[in-house]
Amino acid sequence: MGCMLRSDPMSLFDTYIQPEVAFETMSYLGDLGCCQFLDMNPDVQPFQKSYVSEMCRCAEMERKLRFMEDEILKDSIHIPHLKTEPQALQPNEMLTYENMLDKWEGDIMEMSTNESNLMKNYVKMSEMYYVLEHVGPMLGDAELRRESFFSKKNTTAGAGDIGFGGQLMVLAGVVRRKRCFHFEMMLWRISRGNIYFRQASQDRIFKEPMSIKEIRKVAFLAICQGEELKLRMQKVCSGFRVNVYSCPKTYEERTDMLEKLGTRLLDIEQVLRKTDFHRCKTLRTISRQIRTWVIQVKKSKSIYHNLNYFNMDITKKCLIGQCWVPDRDVNKVQEGLKKCSQMVGTNVHSFMSKRNTDAVPPTFHRTNRFTKGFQALINAYGDSAYRELNPGLYTIITFPFLFSLMFGDMCHGIILLLFGYWMIINEKKFIAQRSTNEIWNIFFGGRYVITMMGAFSMYAGFIYNDWFSKAIVVMDAYWINNLNAEQIAANLIIELDPKDETGPVYIFGIDPIWKVAKNKIMVENSIKMKLSIIIGIVHMMFGIFLSLFNYIYFKRKYLIYLQFIPEILFLMCLFLWLVILIYLKWFTYSGKSGDLLTGAGCAPQILILFIDMMLLSTTKPVEEDCEAYMFKNQQTVQTILLVIALSCIPIMLFGPPGYIYYVNKRKTKEIMKTVSKFRGYQHRDSDKLSENDIVAQLKKYQVNFGELMIHQGVHTIEYVLSTISHTASYLRLWALSLAHAQLSEMLWIMIFAKLALSDHSILGSIKVFVVFAIWAIFTLSILVIMEGLSAFLHTLRLHWVEFMSKFYSGGGWPFRPFSFKGLMSGEEEKIDTVCKKRQTYLQE
Repeated sequence: MGCMLRSDPMSLFDTYIQPEVAFETMSYLGDLGCCQFLDMNPDVQPFQKSYVSEMCRCAEMERKLRFMEDEILKDSIHIPHLKTEPQALQPNEMLTYENMLDKWEGDIMEMSTNESNLMKNYVKMSEMYYVLEHVGPMLGDAELRRESFFSKKNTTAGAGDIGFGGQLMVLAGVVRRKRCFHFEMMLWRISRGNIYFRQASQDRIFKEPMSIKEIRKVAFLAICQGEELKLRMQKVCSGFRVNVYSCPKTYEERTDMLEKLGTRLLDIEQVLRKTDFHRCKTLRTISRQIRTWVIQVKKSKSIYHNLNYFNMDITKKCLIGQCWVPDRDVNKVQEGLKKCSQMVGTNVHSFMSKRNTDAVPPTFHRTNRFTKGFQALINAYGDSAYRELNPGLYTIITFPFLFSLMFGDMCHGIILLLFGYWMIINEKKFIAQRSTNEIWNIFFGGRYVITMMGAFSMYAGFIYNDWFSKAIVVMDAYWINNLNAEQIAANLIIELDPKDETGPVYIFGIDPIWKVAKNKIMVENSIKMKLSIIIGIVHMMFGIFLSLFNYIYFKRKYLIYLQFIPEILFLMCLFLWLVILIYLKWFTYSGKSGDLLTGAGCAPQILILFIDMMLLSTTKPVEEDCEAYMFKNQQTVQTILLVIALSCIPIMLFGPPGYIYYVNKRKTKEIMKTVSKFRGYQHRDSDKLSENDIVAQLKKYQVNFGELMIHQGVHTIEYVLSTISHTASYLRLWALSLAHAQLSEMLWIMIFAKLALSDHSILGSIKVFVVFAIWAIFTLSILVIMEGLSAFLHTLRLHWVEFMSKFYSGGGWPFRPFSFKGLMSGEEEKIDTVCKKRQTYLQE
């Protein structure tokens, strides 16, 4: 029975399907989503397989649907969500769908083309009308005729220009507003100031015909003299993408053209409105069914894509394939094959037969809505080997717990909890919307992870006694103030001696009186640093113990004695001893002790003790009258532990490769005896095949001892060095927790307390509302989001590196079944490439 502890047991099946029920059978298996088919024709080109033509027809229909969907979204037309999932597009309906989609695509393309052409004419006439409307008053009633000027003939007048005597040239048009100044300066420079340039007093907004973007443009009038200067002006206009329009020569002609353009613009506006109405009506009709069509076509395409994995037998009456199926779902698949065969009424039913194989099965972990997010964190690092212990099960507790140690604040945890709970209670609505926002999908996919992180952060915040950097008094404090009011007023700092009278121990969390103490940072440093070491050692030991269960399950008993025991002894003799020293110091030395040797002043430094232990040197006492060690013969005990730890290294280094080499040598001798006897009587082809199997087994056991030593040497060196580095890495629990608390306190003091709470006037009550909003924004953006992401990444690293490296190989490959839930995600580009190659192949 599959669960999250280990991956589901998998079996390889030979599948035999009748061609007449192949589509219905694959549709049923796609709904089940528990069969991963293998390609039976890996040497055949993808564009030459049996069902590639049907698959390409579906891909072409999907392309048309994508085009229509883009047009619908471009016009901001709502696409309704589906309440029920439609079935796959049946083969007998494919031709009808192709003709229908071809008709809709043609209509939309025709309307889009007509609308684009009309829009181009409309924009062009609008710009011309705007030019005449503003350039006309600049020219007044002047007539731009040759007879009105010098008698010298003009032979260089071009399009958009009006010739004068002495080759006087006039340019009128529109330029983008943001380029107008640079355009004018460029004309001024190329003409060396010999130009008359004026622009309209008011600009106007025009729409680009293709992109429908609004662009602000301004009309201008430029007059210069000379052929060479004219060519320069035309190049400048081309570089600035200026639209130049011809200007009528007389005042009457300009007035008449302005009236005609106004009438023409009104006509085009009416045509555009009608065209847009028909286009919108067509797109709204399509939008009601487009989601159904898209899902139907995608399902059909995925069915044909997986049918290409099958092989047709010689008689062409049966499709033969192979698939991995979880043992838990075998009965459902077999019942489905019989059901589909009965529905069509075939004489021979489809069936499956189990196949014996040495291939490594895929890894499949069953998850639900709650565990899916935690399993995704593990799969991002790598898929576990088949039937290997799954870290995702333990991550459900360890991940939010380690996160809370770094993020621990009661109120910040409440914010995370509410955010996660809000996504959970509205998950059906959000799932139906199918958002394409990647960031939102990441947060929504981890909604249960966020909820658990918020809940654990509330617990850690309660233990740390952090409520937006403030402490809550749940019970009487341990410290008792024995000073009167006059003594308190006379002293700025009050010292509380632990030898004086104190109350009962503050059981739950940190005493709130430390929040007002000057040396609170020292106390929090000591507590959180030692706590991170203790939790880190326990976490790593838990990972090593999980490797023991892997060795037992895979029947590698030699690794229990040659790897697990040395590894756990090495860790316990060094770093578990460090944890024991921490607890000994906590319980042995006290400020209330009447004995000098067990007083707080004689407490030895644990770091010095540990360093002297590693260097085999004698520790000196803190004071002359104190003891250097916590108990008698401590130095002897530490020396023994160090010797045991060092003796574990050669066992880890030489034990596994030596044992494997010995076993391989013995197996090789046994196989060689079998081969020598077998060759004496072989005479058939089947005997040759059996000999090939024996030779394959022989190669399996012929492993070079040097390779074994290199592999084990790397593992041993990595484990010994990583034990030290990983222990230090858990100090991030202390560092980030302290940084989060100090940053929270700084925001409270520097923003809320200093700017609002310190003002006790009437104005201060108003300032509270404004400053609170500023403080809340900084709290959410910095402490909750940024600090939360930082703590999340550090927690992820502690699991991937420090915890999972002790037992997790991550060398498996994922189980990716044929399922309609994925709808061929990631296969679109491959299928499009196959269809293009097929089209090229047919043309050749």
